[in-house]
Amino acid sequence: MMKNKSYIINPSALSYFCPHCEYLKQNYNLVNKSISAGITGELDGIEKNFFLGDCRKIDKNLPKGETIDPLNIYFYTKILYDEKKRPYRIMGKGDAIIKFEDGTCGIIDYKTSKFEKNENNKKDYFTNEKLQEKVDMYNPQLHAYFMLYSNLETDESFLKEMHKKRYPRAKDPIKISEAVDKNLQRIKKISVNKAKIFGLVFVYPKSSELNESIKVNFNYKFCEVPIEMNKFKNRITDYLDVMHKKSPPSPPESCDKCLMHKHFYDPKKLK
Repeated sequence: MMKNKSYIINPSALSYFCPHCEYLKQNYNLVNKSISAGITGELDGIEKNFFLGDCRKIDKNLPKGETIDPLNIYFYTKILYDEKKRPYRIMGKGDAIIKFEDGTCGIIDYKTSKFEKNENNKKDYFTNEKLQEKVDMYNPQLHAYFMLYSNLETDESFLKEMHKKRYPRAKDPIKISEAVDKNLQRIKKISVNKAKIFGLVFVYPKSSELNESIKVNFNYKFCEVPIEMNKFKNRITDYLDVMHKKSPPSPPESCDKCLMHKHFYDPKKLK
């Protein structure tokens, strides 16, 4: 087994972190793939389109700025280094970027997730503490997306190599170059510098109307997330500490991703 010299980290892996699953993915390319429901992608697209433009649609108290779509494609950072000088990259695609009028930015992520108690349901035990748990869980993603969009890789040779890995059937060098050139133009539009605000927008059904069709009304809530880049860098260091171990961590009891193999997992078989 050969470990990667420079790990490529997906922001979502920091929020849904299982040391066992992530180690197998990063060092052995073994992944427990799940099947996403088509409705999820449709809702994501509706949410993104709704909030584009004036950022005060997200929250009326935000400074003046424009919410832009960072595009539904993967971008990569330049090589970054953790607190122990180990190289890594971040790869991902965020939901939204706010370009404020003073030149700073906001990093926004949409979550189709419950954010308040249903007052009409006496058995609904949702609390502010549960909402805070969600905010804390998704916090690292926002920091990772800021690192991504403020350190975008523009090296053409690297981007061509990543394009060929993502699209193995792409063989024509001219078309590959055209795709990379297109992404370089996109990078100019979405790159950011100084961050002003990180935030989560929770979107969830509020009511429905049942006539000849089903009409669902959604409410949403903006939750600001504190910007703590030093704390995030320490988290990256902790992540890489796990990835650089000589052997995989044992499957934890709490990880749903491990369910399909934890009962017959044998580290000797990895060799």
